Amino acid sequence: MSSRVHNSSFSRRGSVVVIVLAMVMLAAFFLSRFIERAMTEMLVEMRARHATQLRGEAYSALEATLAVMADYQAEDGGLFSPAQGWGDPLSVVDYTPPAGTHVDVEFIDESGKLSLPRLDEPALEELARFLDLKDIDAARFADAFLAWTRPNHVTAHYETDPRNYEFADPPHKAPVRPIESFEELASVAVVRDFLYDADGRPTERWERLKQAVSLYDFPSANLNGASEEALILAGLDVTQAGQILDFNAGKGRRASDPPQYFRNVADVQTLLGSAISLPGFATSVQCLRIRVTAREGTTALHLEAVVTATSANKRLQQAQQGAADQVANQARQTTAGPAPLQYPFTVLALDESIELQAAPPP
Repeated sequence: MSSRVHNSSFSRRGSVVVIVLAMVMLAAFFLSRFIERAMTEMLVEMRARHATQLRGEAYSALEATLAVMADYQAEDGGLFSPAQGWGDPLSVVDYTPPAGTHVDVEFIDESGKLSLPRLDEPALEELARFLDLKDIDAARFADAFLAWTRPNHVTAHYETDPRNYEFADPPHKAPVRPIESFEELASVAVVRDFLYDADGRPTERWERLKQAVSLYDFPSANLNGASEEALILAGLDVTQAGQILDFNAGKGRRASDPPQYFRNVADVQTLLGSAISLPGFATSVQCLRIRVTAREGTTALHLEAVVTATSANKRLQQAQQGAADQVANQARQTTAGPAPLQYPFTVLALDESIELQAAPPP
């Protein structure tokens, strides 16, 4: 009898231990999930604070960069090349970011390429031949591109007729406006056949196209930042293009020599010969991409702006409009905040992105 009582008591104690262990494990599970969630929320908040701080530094660096460029443009009568002295704008203004933060500025001269929106049909055919297309395919390439981007273009081939897009899956229409990204070329009939492979991946021709042309509209290409592809496409041979590229890179220049850049086309003809014709080229920056990177620890914020110089006529019109509105604005200015800075540039595009790198190993 006593043995059965002892066994029953032992069994109850064992059940209690099992229940307690189960409750402890359940509590530990919920506690670990709570800690994990709290750590995630803290990490998100910390990265958000980093992003806010880095965003302020990036935009401050962009403002400083535009100010430096505006000074050089006013003093030298134009922007020609970073070799003028604005290639490291933050050092010009003694800009120092907070401790632990690094800010870099990079320039890409979009006007060193040919302006794609300005290329007419013969120029587009020449572009296609530059991409190693045969004459018959070059004509189809240009015809299809114009059917996608230009209103009232009359196509010469059935396969390039924009009405064919209505029978696609899904049906759509040609936008009849300049393309907004190079990736959009994958939607252009005939053109995509030459720039993408069977799996829809961009080919080497697509990469060459990106190096030769810009999506932005500007009147002339800048010889001070011209790419090799743009120079050859313009009709220069490899030797002549190499001479311009070597000059822009400062090859043959001694450390004591002043920075070199072309101030006018006559300077280029002095280098290549007076018989060289350079239609469609100039020596000033028409469209400039500015990349600002603000980095702290494993977080980096990339700010990218595309700017173009505001024309003198446009500045005059703005000044005249400002004078006409001055009286009406005086009352509002007494209560409003400070007026925004008026740089002699027009911002065509402004994008930002955040990069989160993996922490280095301990």
